[in-house]
Order: sequence, then structure tokens, then C-alpha cells
Amino acid sequence: MRSSGTLADELVGRLRTLHAIKAGALRMFDPMLEALTSARDGGALPEVEDLLGRMHSNFNGHREATARHVDRLGARIVELGGRPADAQRLAIGLGGALRARVAAVRGMNFGSAATEAFVFEHLEIAQAQLAEQLAERTADEQTATALREVRADDEEMAATIGRNWTNVLSLSLATKALPVLRPPEEGS
Repeated sequence: MRSSGTLADELVGRLRTLHAIKAGALRMFDPMLEALTSARDGGALPEVEDLLGRMHSNFNGHREATARHVDRLGARIVELGGRPADAQRLAIGLGGALRARVAAVRGMNFGSAATEAFVFEHLEIAQAQLAEQLAERTADEQTATALREVRADDEEMAATIGRNWTNVLSLSLATKALPVLRPPEEGS
């Protein structure tokens, strides 16, 4: 087996990957939040206007947390002697921005957006978990603590989406101009 570096290099590499993923996620938020605001305020989907408001609030809050994650992870990478992965971050960010722009032009399916966000949160959680375990094994408690906090925010967002599949279905149906058929207890 060939050695490709040190454990410290491996940790920086994992942090760079997570930083790039987070930066890409950050680029997806603004077009999605704009589309949510437009749909909610424009009255395009009156039967789910309340759900659009809650979705906007949840995603806006997580956007702010993600921005803090990007800053914190970037600073940690620099403190460990590395540099954030600009090319990788740019590629992931452009892919996210392109996806969001295409959705804005064709009309965003907010149910699909929530599903994709749920999957993306789990990607972030997995990357953070691996980096956190490596930080713990290398006795880098400062990095491990930062990663635990990042992961906790992502787990909270994934759980929020997971608790709202009934609402996600309602949003998905509404964006396709299908009857929403909300359960009675949901509308009260």
C-alpha cells in the first residue's frame, strides 16, 4: 500500500471537501429563497401559502447557518495550514446555481426542492461525520468540536424536512397544479 500523505493532510482534505459541499449548498439557497418569496407573495399557490412561508423561514435560517459553516470550515482549514478548495467549490457551486436557475426558469417544484435538500443534508452529515471521527482520532478537539456543531445543524435541518413529508407532498402537488388534498388536521 502506498502512502499518499499524513493524517493531517487527510483531515484537511476532508475539511476541504465538506467546505466545497457547503459552499455549493450556499449558492443554491438564494435562487430557491427568491422563488419561495415570489410564489408566496405573488399568490400563485394560495392553498399552500402557509407552507411556502414555513419553508422560506426554515431554509432562510439554515442558509444563515450554512454561511457560518462555510466561514468556520474555511478558517479551520487555514489554521491547519491548508487552503479552501476553490476549484472544487466553484464546480459544486456552479452546479448548484445552475440547478436553481433552471428551476427558476421552468418553475420550481418545491416538493422536489425539499427532497433534494433532504438528500443534500445527508451528504453533508456523512462528510462531517467522517471528518469529525478523523479529527477525534488525531486528537484535534478544536476541529472535532466545529464539525460536531456543523453536523448538529445539518441533522436538525434534515429532521425538520423529515417531519414535513406531508407538507412536501402538498407543495409538490400544488406546484404541478394538482389538487392538494391536505389532511384536515394539517390545515387547522
